[in-house]
Amino acid sequence: MAQRKRRFSITALLATLAVTLLCVRLGVWQLHRAEEKRQWLAQQAERAALPAATVSELLAARPDQRQHRPAQARGQADNAHAILLDNRINNGRPGYHLLTPLLTDDGHWVLINRGWLPWGASRDTLPAITPLNGPVQLKGTVYVPSSDELVLKNVPLPDNQWPLRVQKVDFAAIGEKLGVELAPFEIRVAPKLALTGVKPLPRHWQDATVMTPQRHQAYALQWFALAAVAVIFFVAATWRSSKRDGEQDT
Repeated sequence: MAQRKRRFSITALLATLAVTLLCVRLGVWQLHRAEEKRQWLAQQAERAALPAATVSELLAARPDQRQHRPAQARGQADNAHAILLDNRINNGRPGYHLLTPLLTDDGHWVLINRGWLPWGASRDTLPAITPLNGPVQLKGTVYVPSSDELVLKNVPLPDNQWPLRVQKVDFAAIGEKLGVELAPFEIRVAPKLALTGVKPLPRHWQDATVMTPQRHQAYALQWFALAAVAVIFFVAATWRSSKRDGEQDT
């Protein structure tokens, strides 16, 4: 019996140590992520304060310097080849982001994100798209989608189907369909800007994938609390077992 208790005690100790170390490690990792996120947000705020760059200037910049840069462009919209980025949520409603190809005055093609459109009455009914007639002049913010973005289903782009409904923005593939070389980023149009007099679509550009430093810190606290609970539980269980053994000996 004593050997069995000793074996149980050692097993419980090792299990407690493993759980505690894992929780502490995850807590420390969350603290590191919080610091990285603070630095990232500070960098984005600094970048957002820069003057608006043209598409030519953005293409000349390093790829890691483009995200969230203020941008400006002027050119002609290709209304015949709209792209609908599927599964975009606005106030709990499913819909699309409407991206329109723009040929800038300096000869570059770029996708401009005009904002959110709701789904039609069914999946087979696409929303009506208001064309942008005449010269388009815009200001906005550069957005580069993550290459790790998850999609419900990765399917090839259909041929000769416009508007083109996609699960994610693949600039090279969409450019190939258009027969042009697209800039490897989109410009999200400023929220209240009416392009060529067209009423602005809802444009809520916050990135839902970005977790705040405070949230990482809260998760770290939870992991440290779980580590403390594991230690307290082991100490309490050991104390009760020792007390019970002492009472049996007397």
